[in-house]
Amino acid sequence: MKYRVNISNLSFDIEVEKAEDLSETIANSLSSAIVAALPKDLVPGASPEISKSKYITLEEFDYDWEKAIQHTQNSDVSIIKLQKGKKYKIKEYSTQKLTKDLFIISEGDSELIFGIDNYDQWKPHPGVNQDRYVFDLGKWNSKVGIINTDLKSANTVAEVQPFYRGVFINSIEQGQSGFIAIINSDTNMEFGLIYSGGQDESITVIQKDIKFKGVIWQELKAKNGGGLSLIMDNCYLEQWDPPTYFQKQISFSKNYATLLEGSFNQIENIFQGMGNSSNIIFCEGMTFLLPPKTFIENYHNRYNFDSLLQTNNDSSHYIHSIPQKGEKFLVSRSYSIDNEIIPDMIRNVINWEKLGITPSKNIVRSLQAGDVLKIDSIEYTIKVKDRVNGVAFNSEYRHNGQDSYYSEEFKLDKALPTNVPMVFEVEIIKSMGEALLDGKPRPGYIIFKYNKNWQTNVEVDHGIDYMLASNPFGVLSYNHEEISVWARKTIHKGFYRQSKSGVGKSKGYTLKECQGFQDQFHPRDTIKSEGQMDQKAIDFINYLENL
Repeated sequence: MKYRVNISNLSFDIEVEKAEDLSETIANSLSSAIVAALPKDLVPGASPEISKSKYITLEEFDYDWEKAIQHTQNSDVSIIKLQKGKKYKIKEYSTQKLTKDLFIISEGDSELIFGIDNYDQWKPHPGVNQDRYVFDLGKWNSKVGIINTDLKSANTVAEVQPFYRGVFINSIEQGQSGFIAIINSDTNMEFGLIYSGGQDESITVIQKDIKFKGVIWQELKAKNGGGLSLIMDNCYLEQWDPPTYFQKQISFSKNYATLLEGSFNQIENIFQGMGNSSNIIFCEGMTFLLPPKTFIENYHNRYNFDSLLQTNNDSSHYIHSIPQKGEKFLVSRSYSIDNEIIPDMIRNVINWEKLGITPSKNIVRSLQAGDVLKIDSIEYTIKVKDRVNGVAFNSEYRHNGQDSYYSEEFKLDKALPTNVPMVFEVEIIKSMGEALLDGKPRPGYIIFKYNKNWQTNVEVDHGIDYMLASNPFGVLSYNHEEISVWARKTIHKGFYRQSKSGVGKSKGYTLKECQGFQDQFHPRDTIKSEGQMDQKAIDFINYLENL
């Protein structure tokens, strides 16, 4: 007689006769015979080592990803086994907090695809779970590994800062240790944002047999000291650059630019409203700065007693007011970083506090190269328009700890008299931008300008390539110098950004047969070309590959 026995998440067949038909000796030993058939790690007192037969599958959980993950975190099961050659589409997911070991394994060619295609990160649906990272390791002291599994993000919207998905993130708290590994994976997802647990506590990040092409691969931060070790073995890492501009049909009103199709969200990014970057419109030879929300909240509303809530309204965006002939308003003289007056230059955003002048209600205008102004009965032509250069552009005026300045600068055809005060009135005699107020759509570009200028000049045509030029969003690696690195046969084809935590010290860098570690990659200590991988990392890799 054949029976099927199911125990926990394991199943197997045994064949016995009815108990009453068995001899007493066999009947008494039946239970021990069943126990003997069980895997060792289910027998009380057995070794705690993970058995190859102890796993769950997504199929058992009707492909409910979160239930499967949480089962591993609330039971003695640590392995999820994927079917060889099978693709798993996980459309909705929230970041799963891991408190114990987790291993996702496959015999090969399995694929996990995370997310909804063309997810709109700027207008998230409250009922749809689409988190940035798949796993949160928290304040962690454990082991996690993903083996023989391709990790893919769903298709993303074409935009300056795509919704790039990552695999791991952990806590910035001290005291963490453990191993984090991805082995044999073709992926376009970020490995993760990982913080060290201390100088002596060891977190080992292992990347082996990796093929990556995406926006960002890794951000490894030695915030608590140099106990964060990176192992890269046989990896091909390539940075993919998102677009920095989009051609659009654009119409203008006094204070807004409107797109006939698409969204200004396509150029939204974390640098908008901070840092030495900006978003602009370029249309018919004219530029229009797209003020960030911090400018509106901390400057425009504050000095003009206005109550604008935002600048980006999806298909329309607030711009500095387009001036019309006969309008009068205030501007300021321009000055160097040493506060020396530049005789032939003016600014459209007045830094009242820096100049020590009592503020007046005054709407900032979008002046253009070619505009003609009257100042004290004398006409002046704007010859050159550009942004205020350097860090003064965004941070010369700060309020509530936020960059709020974002002034443009204009070179006149002649110097202003020395008796013209720092803040003075101008009258518009000719406005280049006024022609755009007919409401007709025109071809133009919305552009992310990262650390780039956008000069227009009545005497020099810089060309469209100059105006569209920008550094794209993203870096391949953004790591602290205090981490340690051991890499072999790894190609790093993208920007390596290095900064310092100022805490602890690196335990060394070894690069063997590697290419592309350039840009800001400048460890303080000598980079070795010989040396073995740390034995604990070797042991963990062997452990994973034998699961």
